[in-house]
Order: sequence, then structure tokens, then C-alpha cells
Amino acid sequence: MKKFLFIFALGLSFSLNSHALTIDLVPAASQISAGNTVQIDAKISGLKTSGATSLGVYDVNVNFDSSRFAFNSINWGDSVKGNQLDLNHFGSLQISDSSNSGWINLFELSFDDVWSLENLQANSFILFSLVFSSIAPGTGVFHLDANALGDAYGNNLALTSTTDARVTVKAASVPEPATNMLMLIGLIALGLARVKPSDK
Repeated sequence: MKKFLFIFALGLSFSLNSHALTIDLVPAASQISAGNTVQIDAKISGLKTSGATSLGVYDVNVNFDSSRFAFNSINWGDSVKGNQLDLNHFGSLQISDSSNSGWINLFELSFDDVWSLENLQANSFILFSLVFSSIAPGTGVFHLDANALGDAYGNNLALTSTTDARVTVKAASVPEPATNMLMLIGLIALGLARVKPSDK
């Protein structure tokens, strides 16, 4: 009996883990120089593509260190797979709010029909990409909180986990003059010092 329960629990564990819904924040670069920009992708994984769980709506907050980064712009959807909440190109309702410093709220509602979302939507794709400018040296953390996720029918989807993104901003380096240039300037100065004005 114990062996049966162990096998059942193990199978249930694999079943639950195989459909774990996650959203990872993925930076385009882990290190940038001060003054440069960085893109952070929000990638959802764990959806199934044939007649099962799909994403029809989401409402999330992305928190960031406003002392090191300034928010620039949003790119909705996946640059390679296209917007997976706009499969039929009817558009989707997209709302963003960055009025408060240090966080951005993003909401998107698909206008696609249930069949398209459940049968055509990829099981893993980028929801949106955020572009930030770096304004001060140091390491900043980007964190996502899900307010709500819904499937094609509007039923609640449980998010299993999220992954933060970390980006280090390096101080801008001051270029040093080349040794040959310094030597040339020194020789010119020495030559000028030896030239004596002619007496009239």
C-alpha cells in the first residue's frame, strides 16, 4: 500500500510540475555602461497548445530600482512569434501605467476566440519587452508581481513562480590619451620652448 501511494504521489508531482506556469524576466544583457539602455523581456512558459490551458488576459506589475534605471518604452508581444494574444490580428486591449516611480503596471486582454487561443497559441512566448535607460552605477533588480492571469475562458490561472532579472550598471570609463599622443605633444612643447624669438 505504501509503495502504491508513493508511486501515485510521484506521478502526481510530475504531472503538476510538467504544467507549471512561470514568468521569467530576461535581460538582454547582464552588464551595461552608465547611459546605455537595456531591454527586459517578460517570458511566460508552461502553457499547453492543443485544447488545454492558454492565456487570454494578464495584469502584472514590474518593479525596478528607479535610482539606477529610468523607464523608456514598451514593446507588446513576442518579436519572433508575434503577439500571442493577437493571433487573428484583431488587436488586443493593452493598458500600461508608469505614473508611479519604480513600477509599471501592464494589462492585456485578447480579442481572439477560444479555439484560436487554445490551439494556435505557443506554450512559451514573450508577453512584452520593457526598455530602460541606466542612470547610475550599481546592480538593479527587476521583479514581477502577477495581479491576475486568465485563460481563454476568463478562468483564473495560478502562477507557479517568477524569476527576477539583475542588471549591473558600470561607471562610464574615461578614455586615457594614448602614449604616442602624449609623446608627440611633449616633443612639440619641447620644440616650441627651444625656439627663440629673433631680435629686431
